[in-house]
Amino acid sequence: MSNIPANFTDGVFTITDDNSLSATLLMSNGDQSLSGLLPYGRAQVVTESRGAVVGLRKGARAFPTISVSATLAGPAADFQKLALGKTATAVSTTLDIGDLFAVDFDFSFDYGGETRSYSGEDMVLTSMEITEGEVSTISFEFTVYGPLSLDAVAVITAR
Repeated sequence: MSNIPANFTDGVFTITDDNSLSATLLMSNGDQSLSGLLPYGRAQVVTESRGAVVGLRKGARAFPTISVSATLAGPAADFQKLALGKTATAVSTTLDIGDLFAVDFDFSFDYGGETRSYSGEDMVLTSMEITEGEVSTISFEFTVYGPLSLDAVAVITAR
């Protein structure tokens, strides 16, 4: 375990499609979050009988979400176009199971000799918000439907 905490200046968020196209979001705000991550990517099912717990089982899939934001440079920059599947030669990572456009992702924190990351597959953009202000920002919300790893340790092992 590291004694050096990661902070907002350390992160790089990169997405990649199945045609090896990649784009990196410049994390100028340092705002990102991973939420809804459960062991095995499954909800917990608790079975009770007369007030006593008699079963603890893995239940339905629980899909984590990722939120990232940055200072707006251009509404149609490379990252936005790839996230939307609007790059000319983009190929979805989920083409084999449907027509929603998905990408793989990697979020890495690097500080000197310390490196940490989480990465995963089959992430679908669920919301993109552009906000005018001083400064203008762009925010993305994604849902992860594939495997997910924390520092190369698989947390969710399959789609």
